[in-house]
Amino acid sequence: MLLTLFGTIILFAFLNPYFATLESFKVLLVTLVYTGVVLIGEALLMISGEIDLSVGAVASLGSISTGLMLSRWKLPLALAVVLGICLGAFFGFVNGYITVKIGIPSFITTLSMMFLARGLSYVLSGGDPVYPLPDGSGTLSRTQILGLPSSVWIFLLLFLIADQFLRRSVFGRKIYLIGGNKVAARLSGINVIGAKIKLFILSGALSSFAGILLMSKLQRADAVTGLGWELVVIASAAVGGIKLTGGGGSLAGAFLGLVFLQVVLQGLIVLGVDQRLLDAVTGVVMIAAVWLAFRKSSNTR
Repeated sequence: MLLTLFGTIILFAFLNPYFATLESFKVLLVTLVYTGVVLIGEALLMISGEIDLSVGAVASLGSISTGLMLSRWKLPLALAVVLGICLGAFFGFVNGYITVKIGIPSFITTLSMMFLARGLSYVLSGGDPVYPLPDGSGTLSRTQILGLPSSVWIFLLLFLIADQFLRRSVFGRKIYLIGGNKVAARLSGINVIGAKIKLFILSGALSSFAGILLMSKLQRADAVTGLGWELVVIASAAVGGIKLTGGGGSLAGAFLGLVFLQVVLQGLIVLGVDQRLLDAVTGVVMIAAVWLAFRKSSNTR
């Protein structure tokens, strides 16, 4: 993945020298921050053998609810952010409970929750953006630190913590075992139900937080926030080597997959390709990546 990423960057830099500039890479990094935060929770869930299609809608709901708490209820920024994250965590808990306790597949559960969360966002906002936000609400994402906005540093910190947790903690190893063989995990004494519910809660909380970060950057909350994010993060995880059946992959690989997709899309934009084709390109890249992953898996058996 890393070699493919470098090769793609070199190719686009050869076709257009403006692509390989420092400012271009800064734009690239800032652009993937919000889906990157969502990707952390989604990737952990996929490793455990589950999937969450509601992440984009929960991001929208987190953005709208936090924006309303700031603009109408006049709550302090820190309190509004915490409550917004808790709302996302609650939706994650509902997803997890219905999936692992009631037994409805996560694809169906989270698809239904996607419509519910998105509908609530439109109802709460009345279909209009929530603005103006109070002064100071932009500090969460806009504060400049070493030439980069604070949202970038927040994402990198969250990613490093999650990556080390997955690699080095006991619970991180349990996630792989649950995704690889749920029955064996249960027989070895792992609380599979509790672990998966925790991962769903984390996914919901991070999704809501991503929406809040974007709200802070744009200085408004919009119900269309997060539209299509679920497809982006799932595609990134698949391209980065996370098994769709669970039990394999890494956060580092998922991150490289996200960067790779963003590099391809940004490179095509720089080359003047019609932006209406970008979704089709993402689909083609995802299919190719999954096909290569399955081919590699079958060759190693």
